[in-house]
Parts: sequence; structure tokens; C-alpha cells
Amino acid sequence: MKLKYIDLFAGIGGFRLALDSLGAKCVFSSEIEKHAIDVYKENFGDDSECDITNLDPSTLPDFDILCAGFPCQAFSVSGRQKGFADATRGTLFFDIVKILRIKNPSAFILENVQNLEKHNKGNTLFVMIKALNELGYSVSYKVLNAKDFGVPQNRERIIIVGNNKNKVFNFDKIKIKKVHSMKNFLDNDGEFEYLDEKEYTLLDNKQIKLQKSGLIFCGYRNKKTRINGVRKETNHLSRVHKQPNRIYSSSGVHPTIASQEQSGRYFIYDKEKVRKLTLNECFRFMGFPENFKKIGSKAKLYERIGNSVCVPMIKELAKEVINQFFINGDSVNMINISEYLETLYKESLSIKSLDEIELSEKQKEYVKNIVKKEETLKGVYTVLVTSLVYKCLNPEQDVRLHQANMNNGYSGRTFDTKYITPFMKQKKFLGAMKESGWLTRSLEQNIPYNLDFPGKINNTLVKKSFLEILNDVEENKENPKAYLKAMFYLSIKAKEEKSIMLINPIISESKLNIENIIGLLQKHFYYPYKSRGASILPVVALYSVYECISKELKRFNDKKLHKLSSHYSCDKSSGNTGDIVISNSDGSLYEVVEVKFDIAPNCTMIEDAYKKFSSTTIQRYYILSTLSIKDDEVEKVYDLINRIREEHGCQVIINGVFSTIKYYLRLLENTDFFLENYLDNIKRHPEINAEHQIAWNNILQV
Repeated sequence: MKLKYIDLFAGIGGFRLALDSLGAKCVFSSEIEKHAIDVYKENFGDDSECDITNLDPSTLPDFDILCAGFPCQAFSVSGRQKGFADATRGTLFFDIVKILRIKNPSAFILENVQNLEKHNKGNTLFVMIKALNELGYSVSYKVLNAKDFGVPQNRERIIIVGNNKNKVFNFDKIKIKKVHSMKNFLDNDGEFEYLDEKEYTLLDNKQIKLQKSGLIFCGYRNKKTRINGVRKETNHLSRVHKQPNRIYSSSGVHPTIASQEQSGRYFIYDKEKVRKLTLNECFRFMGFPENFKKIGSKAKLYERIGNSVCVPMIKELAKEVINQFFINGDSVNMINISEYLETLYKESLSIKSLDEIELSEKQKEYVKNIVKKEETLKGVYTVLVTSLVYKCLNPEQDVRLHQANMNNGYSGRTFDTKYITPFMKQKKFLGAMKESGWLTRSLEQNIPYNLDFPGKINNTLVKKSFLEILNDVEENKENPKAYLKAMFYLSIKAKEEKSIMLINPIISESKLNIENIIGLLQKHFYYPYKSRGASILPVVALYSVYECISKELKRFNDKKLHKLSSHYSCDKSSGNTGDIVISNSDGSLYEVVEVKFDIAPNCTMIEDAYKKFSSTTIQRYYILSTLSIKDDEVEKVYDLINRIREEHGCQVIINGVFSTIKYYLRLLENTDFFLENYLDNIKRHPEINAEHQIAWNNILQV
């Protein structure tokens, strides 16, 4: 039975050429660029025209692998690097997430520019991987280079691979075929576009060097050079010249063929002459077959091939994806450990509160002390994670004996270098080391990590917590996995807070009145999200208001505003009477708010609420909705409200979300406090995801 795949952002079919050659079957393709659609149809006979932002994923046929070389301009060094702030291209990743969530294929292969790995200090990639992990996928990534797969092009691309069966992809198994020269890939004859000798300058042989990338810069067109940051007499350096003016020797490989270059200004020195690469050579450098049909203008074809993927690289990658995920799997020890770490990480992602983990308050404090200094004391964090993971996998080992030359010891550094640090770097932990935590002098000493360990760790609280946790695991037989989950949970939260810096409208706008604030909230609630969960936003907005009025209004004196709990848990399971709860000093209910997003209040809703509060002495119960009561329900609703008032004494109040927020904002001394609360809550609330945070920034930047 053939594996089925879908080809998103299909372009001219690079992914399709690769996977079709392996016997897989394409069951759906999508593309919005007219010329790319035409070329795709000419070569494969399928119409790929489809805008996935308007696609209902439930209409897609079932498939095994999702393939997507999603738009890279938002993350590329050649582009403006706006990332998620690029509303057109930066957020298309969430359309992929939406399809994965609804269709849940076994695997996916994503391709993008190498700069995605470092974009926004790695925070963008962290948000992406976290979103994929939250769908239940084990995710790994690596930067691959086209020149390692049989073509003469230095083209680095990040590849992200995922699987929903807890298998971790092993990139080391991909077969490579290095290429060092363009010569065997060049046309022997044809109509070449040569430069006149007066148009360029060749370097002296002593100035020509083989670069680490495999490029050999050997000359330049006599055009205007860069000015900023350029010293005099440095024309022999490639960086002084703009890319279209550089000349490279055919004895080396070619630089990246870019989509922005529509004039084909790729100049090589071959057979003692300088000429442009031909269009056929450009396609050959991307691994496209000789019989691939090229239609349309040269400018468009240069753009298409620059926007494509390296076919041989994708083929070798996909071959190994099929082998590891669908045929043989992989039972190597390294993969088992990687899968254990991946599973542990995903379990930590699902935790909503530290209280869910079975640790005492004292033990939680130890963990908080470690994570608080994770970024500055990386060695301590890494060594502790390594020790706890090893303990989970080898319960009989005393992990305080961290060196193999100790009696009954083991090599913590070896285990860390091979498994833990690579995993932490993949997940973008703030505490990830370059090589190993044991390279820290204070921790590499040949002395057990007992409570009297003499090694100098700058922060005494961190040192105490580090040693107490290890002592707790070994002497008191406490669960190392509980400690690990707590560390991962807090580390993920810490990383999230640094990943998306929410724009504060108080700073970006000189004056923001109440109407402006309501307008921002409306846009935020009704942003065209790809993921679910927007119904939490009105709850958070109203809670942020209550944080203000509970401090400013007299009627809230001696009252307690409870923390927000899960908006999606049913009230019976959560034990709550509503979304926002205010109690009296004796613990009895004073006021409760239930929030409905795009659901009109009705009698059933009120009767359900009455069941929840009928046994209490509550005074006010609010049902706030973004929709009004339907006309044919109004009389029945208010009759029911009056009956409850007579029977119980509680005043049930139905009102609009926006009108209520507006009313309370008018009572505040300073509405800036509300905005600060709202930003803090959308940053920290566990049910608000990255897409909601990115949407807020996009709204403010319009």
C-alpha cells in the first residue's frame, strides 16, 4: 500500500518530485502563485491552486505525511525578517498546525531557511516546536546543506520532522553525497551570456581562497561596492560586493540560488571566461530532472527555482522518514533515550500548574530556585537534568557518583554530551550548554555531589537546592521524574515569557482612550485564528478589569478575587460556580461572573447557573456574553430571573461583555492598569497560546 502525502506551498513541485520517486502518492497540493500553479500542472497534471488560509482541513483526504516548504521570506536574511509580525507570510505556520490538529497524520516534513533557527534569538523556532509538541508530535530538526546531497550549491535549510507515535527522527542516518565543484553540472555548449573583460576584475591567485562553505570567490563586476563598515583596499573580500556582482570559480560550489534574483545574475568563472549561469544550470543545481518542463518568462522561472527545494536532499530525507517511521522504526539505545526525553517534555507541556506535580512545597521551592537561575547557572541546571534523567533510566545507580572512576560511579559528562545537551539545545532551553554541564569547573571535580560537596557554585541557594534534590532522590527515594517534570514545566514557562514580547499600547500610543481600548479588545477576540481557544480572551479581559476594581471600589473591601481556573473544564469537575469568583472574608460566595463568547444567553444557561449557586448565599451572579438575548427569549429569560430573585435572593444580571468592560473602565482612576493586567494575563495564562499573543502584536502594529 502506497503512503499518501499532501504537498503544501507546493511551488513547482520539488517535494513532489522527491516523494513520487519513492513510490508515495500525492493526494492534495496547494499553491497560490499563478505561474507556479501553471508549471506544476504542466509537469504533474494536477491543479494545485488553493489558498490554505481559506481551507477547511476536514475536507482533505486522509494522508500519512504532510510536506510543506512554507514561505521563508518572513524569516530569511534576504527578506525583512519580520517573522510572525509578517501577517501575510509569517503566520502561515499556524495554518499548517490547524491541518495537523484536525487530520493528525503520522508524520510531517517542514522546510525553511536556515535563519529560522536563530530568528529572534531562537524564540520563533521555540514557539513553532512547542505548538507542534502540543499536538502530540515528537519533533526534531537539523540544518541540512544541498551540497551534501549531490548538487553543487551551498544552500542551507532547516528541516523539521515530526511523528505522532513517540518516535524521534535520527538525522544521522540520512545518506549524504558531497559535491565540491560545479564543473560536472555545467552545460558544455549553448548560448552563454559572457561578460566583457572590461566589466569585471579577477583576483590575484594569492587572494583566492577556498572558503569553508566550498565557495571560491575569484572576482567581481566593476559595480558600486558596499560602503558601510568597509575598510579601504578590501575589494578582494566577497562581503564588500553585493551578491549579484560577485564572481565564483566553477572549481568550487555555487552560493544559494535566491528567489529575489529574477534577472539570473549568477556569475561564474569557467574555462577562463566569466558568464552567467544558464537557466538549465540553475534547475540542475537544485536537482531537478533534465526533462522538467519550464514554461513562462525567464524572470518568473528564476524566481520559481530560487523558491524551490533541493530535490535530492528532500528525497534522501523522505526516504529515511519512511524507513524510520513507517517501515523499520529504530530501536537503537540513543533513540530510546531521545524518545524518553521527548515524551517527558510533552507531558510537561500538558501541565497547567505546578500543583499538579506530586512534590511538597519545600521540594517545589528547590526547583524554583534552580530554574530561576537556569540561564546564568547553566551548568548546574544541565548537570541536574542529566542526573535525574539517568536516575529515571537506571534506578540502581547513585547519580551523585557522577564520574566513572569513582567507586560504582558512571560518566555523567558522557551521558550529557550524547543525549541531554543536544536535546536541550533542540528545545531551546535557556539553560542549554554548548557541550556539557560538566565543563563547568565547580561541577567537574572528582568528588560526589553529597550535601557537603565543596565545589564553588556562586549562588548558595542554588547550590543548596541542587544538592538537596539529589540527596532527596537518593536518600529519601523521591521520584526523580516528578522533579524533572517540575523543572521542565517552569523552564518552558520561563522560555515562553521571553519568546513573544507583547507590545504595550500605553508605550506605542501617546494617548489611548476607552473607545480605543474596546476597539483593540474586539480585534483581539475576533482575530482570524487558526487554532481554537479564543473564548478564553473575554474571560481574561474581564478578569483583568476585576483585578483593578477589586482594589479601587469600596464594595470589594474584605473580598477575595480568586485565581482564574480552567475555562474549558466543566464547572462540576473544576468545582467552580463560574469563570470569575469573588468571595467574602469567611469564604462564602459574594459575586460570580460567567462569560460566554458568541453564545446568546438563554433560559437553559440561567437554570444551569441556578443549580450551581442555589445552595449558596451569593448576592450577584453575572452572565456576560458577546451576543444579546434572542428576541423570542427575552420575556422568558427575565421571568426566570425574577423567579430566582424571589426564591433565592440572588440578583442574576445579564449584560454584554464589551458594555461591562466599558462601564468598569470608566470607574478606574487609570485605565493603564487594566492594559498592564491584560498583557500580563495573556502572557501567563496557560490556555492562551502563542497565536493569541502574536495576534495582539499584529493588531498593535497595523
